[in-house]
Amino acid sequence: MFDRRHILKGTAALGLGGILNGGVAWSGTSKTVRAILPSATHDTLAVKVLLDTPPSAPPVLRIDGRAVAAEKADIDGYAWAFVQSGLPGGRRYELSLSDESGRLLREPWPLKTLPPPDSAPDHFRVLFFTCAGGDEAGRPYGYLPISVRRALFDRALSFAPDLAVANGDHVYWDLDTALKYRRDPARRAATEAQYRQIAWIDQDLAFDSETNRRSINTIAGRQIASIYEDRFASVPLVFITDDHDYYENDNAGPWGYSLPPRPFIFGLQQQTAALAYPIALGRPDWGNPYEAGTVETVRVGNLLEIALFDCRRGWSTGADAGVLFPKAEAFLIERLRASTAKQYIHAPSNPFGWTAGKLGEWYADGPSETSAFDNDKGYWQQGWFEQHQRLAAALSAQKERAAISISGDMHASAISRITRSGDLDLSANPVHTILPGTIGTGTPGFPSSVRGVFPWHPAVLDSEDLAKIEERNGFSIVDAYPDRVEVRQFRWRPPEPVAAIAALQPYASYTIGRSS
Repeated sequence: MFDRRHILKGTAALGLGGILNGGVAWSGTSKTVRAILPSATHDTLAVKVLLDTPPSAPPVLRIDGRAVAAEKADIDGYAWAFVQSGLPGGRRYELSLSDESGRLLREPWPLKTLPPPDSAPDHFRVLFFTCAGGDEAGRPYGYLPISVRRALFDRALSFAPDLAVANGDHVYWDLDTALKYRRDPARRAATEAQYRQIAWIDQDLAFDSETNRRSINTIAGRQIASIYEDRFASVPLVFITDDHDYYENDNAGPWGYSLPPRPFIFGLQQQTAALAYPIALGRPDWGNPYEAGTVETVRVGNLLEIALFDCRRGWSTGADAGVLFPKAEAFLIERLRASTAKQYIHAPSNPFGWTAGKLGEWYADGPSETSAFDNDKGYWQQGWFEQHQRLAAALSAQKERAAISISGDMHASAISRITRSGDLDLSANPVHTILPGTIGTGTPGFPSSVRGVFPWHPAVLDSEDLAKIEERNGFSIVDAYPDRVEVRQFRWRPPEPVAAIAALQPYASYTIGRSS
């Protein structure tokens, strides 16, 4: 579909790095290792390593003393990928990273493979969060300082999760929607001034030009590497993409739709993924990486399966409109039917159960009359909700499992239960919908403060709130057991003291039992 060597074959040979405006493109510290981003399955460990400067020879990663082949993930050599398959499942390994001379670049650390498919774990803990990105320079919107985001991560990691799910909006650096089509001229000018000062992406050049590689390096370094660093080295990560990860907002107008991503911005997203996303190990093998790149699954023995999916790349309009590719929708529904896992969780980038009146949501609800936000809801497609209905029906139809959806995108925390969606009666097995909390949002009360509306339940749903929605920063700890899923939500927001994060306690706790 997209040429230019299919965006340089996805993530294998993308170029990043360099100097911009006289400063190092990373976040400015002197650490040799900028970030360590691991991923895992039952038989594979993978590690993405980001270095401050390209080395003269590949770095060396060892797993239990055995060297793993290094693959340069970008043209310039800032990012290195290591993948080792054929490992026994459910085992703890010791990893070490050194330069070509054997000098350690970091203290050795542990990392585990996930439990084997035929095993019966009695517990597995997952950390969920969304919207960790945003440049702390802050204009035109506010984002939390890097130090505060690190504090939220450190508190979340103190609960020793077995896996972390980062659901979308890893970066915010919108192009056409921020510079040409939305907001007033003064706001657009302020955005352009910020971009030119920090990282200017030149659309008159190729997406992988040296100028644009440097800018992507800067953006990824400031918004991803700077907050993750190596704190997740022992916790496998999964990244889901959302609209801002394609360097646009989900909008439409006389000029057309911002999504699905045009080739240039898809190339930017793929460059960012090559540099600063963990390696995706759970993609379906469809022979079409463009479509398969929207879905990833994680399987934890016979205890838990998580299906994670991007609701942006598959946008279509007209009679057969959807936000997911038809193949992705069919895959998700089939996995719900065929999986033998005792617990199953959907993790869409687009939230089930709530709306803020945005164009790209599943629901038709638009912004209120008092909202000052640009109203493009007239471009919404009925087929998007019809796709929602098919997924909701499949979730509720599970005979022995609770129906659970943990979404991204919404800058809030909440737990709710949907008993009706349009003409679907879901009361026999309600869909439990969870907003896990946002890491990066700095503007108090977003989307209220920017969009002029507080998130609400769409009119087409019958919903019961189990944990009141709040526009606060935070995260969710989700514990899966054979007979239940326990959810704890942690919430914080300025002007609460940053020091309070280190001892943050659950704001809400809820247990979801298996369907009888």
